[in-house]
Amino acid sequence: MAEGKQIQNNEAAVTRRDVVQVGTAAAVAGLIAASAAAAQTPAATPSGQQMAQNASNSAATPQGAGTATPRGQNNIRTGEQQPFYDYSPLPKRPKLKWPNGARVAVFIVPNVEHWDVHDDKGQMDVRNLPRNDYGLRVAVWRLMEAFTERRIPTTIALNASVCRFYPELIEAFKARGDELMGHGITNSERLNLVSPEQGGAIVRQAVDMIRAASGQRVRGWLGPGLAENDGTLDALKAAGVEYVCDWGPADDQPFPMKNGLHVMPYWVDINDLGLIDRQGTPASVFASYIVDAFDTLYREGGDQARVLPIALHPFLTGAPHRAPHLIKALDYIRGHEHVWFARGGEILDAYKAATRT
Repeated sequence: MAEGKQIQNNEAAVTRRDVVQVGTAAAVAGLIAASAAAAQTPAATPSGQQMAQNASNSAATPQGAGTATPRGQNNIRTGEQQPFYDYSPLPKRPKLKWPNGARVAVFIVPNVEHWDVHDDKGQMDVRNLPRNDYGLRVAVWRLMEAFTERRIPTTIALNASVCRFYPELIEAFKARGDELMGHGITNSERLNLVSPEQGGAIVRQAVDMIRAASGQRVRGWLGPGLAENDGTLDALKAAGVEYVCDWGPADDQPFPMKNGLHVMPYWVDINDLGLIDRQGTPASVFASYIVDAFDTLYREGGDQARVLPIALHPFLTGAPHRAPHLIKALDYIRGHEHVWFARGGEILDAYKAATRT
């Protein structure tokens, strides 16, 4: 069970927060299907094993491609080619080099999020909401102080409603020179759970809100829960976004998409939400994962430059018993030459300059 995560066994089993905490569209579909079945037949409440099976079955339905999955004789799946970007085996790529001979670009992404107090059913998740508020009231300031002392820039994955409700944070990010990346309007709504039209409106409004509050171009995007629907990528392109992190787990380097966007590396592995909150990984172990990943990429980066993305949620890693472990990992990285702490837009610009033919 994730640290501090309380599972309520009642007829209103699935809330927006549950949806995002689960982490995959397949698991979400399984939870929703299981909850609907439980509501209709109270005597047959599904077990955790049954819910997992439902989620597994739901995974057979592809999302985001916009076309039916190819099927051959006997209605057997024949495979679907990745529709959004080409396959690019690393050994066959031209050598990528970062500015000043850096081997690794360290891409730190604090997720600064707003959760609505009431979910779609009018219920409150009092167990979890104050934890996120701690991140906004205390922990994010602790992390920013540590980053400022070390002159480390970050790229903030920002729910646009933060601009409305916590303007002091926006001013602090601007003063530090952090890049603000779109992250939906609130974290209570994922793009794969709304229509493409609604999703496009969310993208446009989020980008406009952040731009108006900060005066910055919104160059990057990370969907809440890394979720998209049909049309999201084109909506991002139309809104002037240049790179997207939702597909970032696919590579250690940026790469182009077919619609003109670029993918920026963003891992679900070196991510405190997945490791600490969902798996209960100690902060010391999380920090050791950062160090191990850096050592690997630093060694490989002498031949092919890499990106080390570090995804953070202030209410987790900014807690007083966890922040020291993150700081130790960052100080270890800072002790090496040929390291570049960079914002997402800077990494994209360097990638384009290095690959321009």
